[in-house]
Amino acid sequence: MTTTREGRRTQAQRSAQTRGALLDATLECLTDLGFARTTTTVIAQRAGVSLGALVHHFPAKSDLLTAAVGHLLDRRLAEFRKEMDTVPAEADRLDAALNLLWSAFSGSTFVAWVELWVGARTDPELAPAVRSMSDAFSLAAQDLFRKLFPPAEYPDAGFLEHGLPFAFAVMEGAALRGLVRPADDTAVQVLKAVASQVVQRERDDVVGR
Repeated sequence: MTTTREGRRTQAQRSAQTRGALLDATLECLTDLGFARTTTTVIAQRAGVSLGALVHHFPAKSDLLTAAVGHLLDRRLAEFRKEMDTVPAEADRLDAALNLLWSAFSGSTFVAWVELWVGARTDPELAPAVRSMSDAFSLAAQDLFRKLFPPAEYPDAGFLEHGLPFAFAVMEGAALRGLVRPADDTAVQVLKAVASQVVQRERDDVVGR
């Protein structure tokens, strides 16, 4: 990190740190309080900055939330890639793929993701950013899964084209149910049943080639 000769942070560095703190605080508020109770006042308090500093960096709340969308996308992709790196080389790739995908629908980043979707439903300024975030995550997931299913080994595999979007939809539904009924394992049981069908179908396709 570049600093002045006195070892102090530059104005640009201080500005970047403040923006980062505000974006982190926004995601924390979305996770802990929900979209409706996430206000600029609370965000500024959590970030440890004045409301004036927040307004300096993000003149409108929509500016802050839109920036938080990109910040959240970066976090989710970083988590996803980290999980990808933990898949053992000898692992069953179809099982690993579904387990890896499920990891993207748990934790605080998924909760913040859901809250932004809730806000985007009635906020025309936020909606385009949230849609773009969702599309970008789906495309990035496809790219990551190509590492598990390289074309040279799976030239006709349909998991990326058909199975992955289907698995996304099922897991989103199961994860949403779990947010409201965390003690109810019905969604998990459904998920396992569907996942086993996806895995078995893909295995049959591979064997039949």
